Amino acid sequence: MKIGLSSYSFRPLLANGSMTVEGLFDWLVAHEAEHLEIASFSFAAAGTEVNYDLTADTEMITRIETAVARSGVPISGICLGASFLGTADERAAQVAMVKRHVELCDRLGARFLRHDVVPWSLRLTDTAEFEAAFDGIVAGCAEVADFAKGLSVVTSVEDHGFFMNSAERLLRLHHAVARDNFKLTVDVGNFLCVDDNPDVATRRTLPLASFVHVKDFYVRQTEPGPGWLRTHGGQFIRGAVFGYGDLDTAGLMKAIVASGYDGFLSLEYEGNEPTLFGCETGLGNTRRMLAEIRG
Repeated sequence: MKIGLSSYSFRPLLANGSMTVEGLFDWLVAHEAEHLEIASFSFAAAGTEVNYDLTADTEMITRIETAVARSGVPISGICLGASFLGTADERAAQVAMVKRHVELCDRLGARFLRHDVVPWSLRLTDTAEFEAAFDGIVAGCAEVADFAKGLSVVTSVEDHGFFMNSAERLLRLHHAVARDNFKLTVDVGNFLCVDDNPDVATRRTLPLASFVHVKDFYVRQTEPGPGWLRTHGGQFIRGAVFGYGDLDTAGLMKAIVASGYDGFLSLEYEGNEPTLFGCETGLGNTRRMLAEIRG
């Protein structure tokens, strides 16, 4: 496995200007990270994340390319938001936007793209609403995957948010799209958003993983105070340093190894502890757990 980080982990520092793109790559080199996965909105100016389109930010793309060449740290993949809901014209516009990011993957030498299919915050989790949206989501994913195949890019959907989440929905979507270059990005923690057991859901989806994210959460049954995310079923979660929270992180790492997955693994840190502490400690814990598993 190649161990690295998502640019999302550094978003607070990139947003407030205390870290530049060039500084991010310097940090990756200093901490021997093997890749960077780009979460596209990470590079947006503060307050502009929702409408940010990395493919239109030519200056930023050039800076990323220069930093990759200087540092030797490759771009492993790109993650972006998208929605295949709405009218046919709205879906077509979103599909076109995702295809531009497929082309950006190819330009940056990345072979993996994760796209959403609904807005992250959408909580339409009722079965009837899901069924009504499903065919349009399948069609959008299939069109993107067919386009990406021509550029040797593997596309995927992640257990992200509250709608296209849970092992069951992801497996059903993969089956319906039925493209050999359409896979799953398996995030070991995000299953909690819909109260799917992370240990079980991770093991169920790993055989179809093209990319894996590791993270940790604190989990509480009642709201401890501000800053906690309410899950679909009414639990409360908050990001933690990997290895510090309530997930069985060592067990999850064992499941990843046991599955035979040997691709890119990205640490996503989104806790309240200082950003660089969370990234460095989480990266160290990831490596230590892997070393212990492998003996």
